[in-house]
Amino acid sequence: MKRVGILGLPHSGKSTVFGILTQGAGSASGGAARDQVGMVRVPDERVDRLATLFKPKKTTYTQIQFVDSAAAGHTSARVAAKGPDLFSGVRNCDMLVAVIRDFENPSVPSIKGVDPARDLRDLETELIFNDLAIVETRMERIEKELRIGKKQGEREHVVLGRVKTLLEAEHALRAEKFDAEEEKVLSGFQLMTRKPLLVVYNQDENSKSTPLEPGPSTRSVALRANLEQEIVALPEEERAAFRAELGMTEDGLSLLIRGCYELLGLISFFTVGPDEVRAWTIRRGEFAVDAAGEIHSDLARGFIRAEVIDWKKLVELGGTAGARTAGQLRLEGRDYAVHDGDCLEIRFNA
Repeated sequence: MKRVGILGLPHSGKSTVFGILTQGAGSASGGAARDQVGMVRVPDERVDRLATLFKPKKTTYTQIQFVDSAAAGHTSARVAAKGPDLFSGVRNCDMLVAVIRDFENPSVPSIKGVDPARDLRDLETELIFNDLAIVETRMERIEKELRIGKKQGEREHVVLGRVKTLLEAEHALRAEKFDAEEEKVLSGFQLMTRKPLLVVYNQDENSKSTPLEPGPSTRSVALRANLEQEIVALPEEERAAFRAELGMTEDGLSLLIRGCYELLGLISFFTVGPDEVRAWTIRRGEFAVDAAGEIHSDLARGFIRAEVIDWKKLVELGGTAGARTAGQLRLEGRDYAVHDGDCLEIRFNA
């Protein structure tokens, strides 16, 4: 399961965004006072359509875990970086969501004025300084070892030296390319600026600015969080009509999760039948044997073939029997690249 950390400066509305994700999906949240954790069910119309067709005993959606961190913006970035790790709650997340204020609200004033570009820079600076503190601390330890003749850390020191230079120049690392050896060195540090970043511009009905794409491994979306919060407080059956009246083509939950899937390079495939219709998540470009392993490790070990059909074609043909009669079920080998929306049945040796 993928983990997504939510960051934001004070009064940005990041906790409102977290509430939209959890309440909109009908999920529970919990955690310590600093960090709230929510298990969010990923909405998927394809699962709904397949469940209507198969009428299974159980319908299972895939999930993403969101962590609402209370870390950012409470003190100077330089000072915070040298103290306790303010981002410990989201450091092991697979990607980050940065909520940026782009609205006026006299009851929640912005001390420095509303400036989304400035706030994004300030938040990125906190992440950079935090990464820099981690790198400098590790380099200092290696240097002590080198002085007493321990040479094992020489290569690591070189790699971290390159990273330190980039961070000192206030360059986020997600835009940088690293070779396989450098990746191996850096993987254990969970540096924040290496993580994919979804920038959410929290707007109101008067916002005029259009979010820009900040750079590599990033996406940006506009979200009217306060309005969306009002909508998700309605009974679920009333939400679509209310959105339609306002001209909203997509709910906030789907908008944010789609951005996360794009940044993480994720796709969904399905297993179907009378017992269960279920969505599974793998990386784009992974193979049938990887999909089998996602379902159960035994399926990957004993993999023979995958029976494959696109979900829409399966619905059009009325189910598995109709698809088989029409000759639309394909047999694919272990190196078949799974497509988003594939329905798979794995044949395997026990």
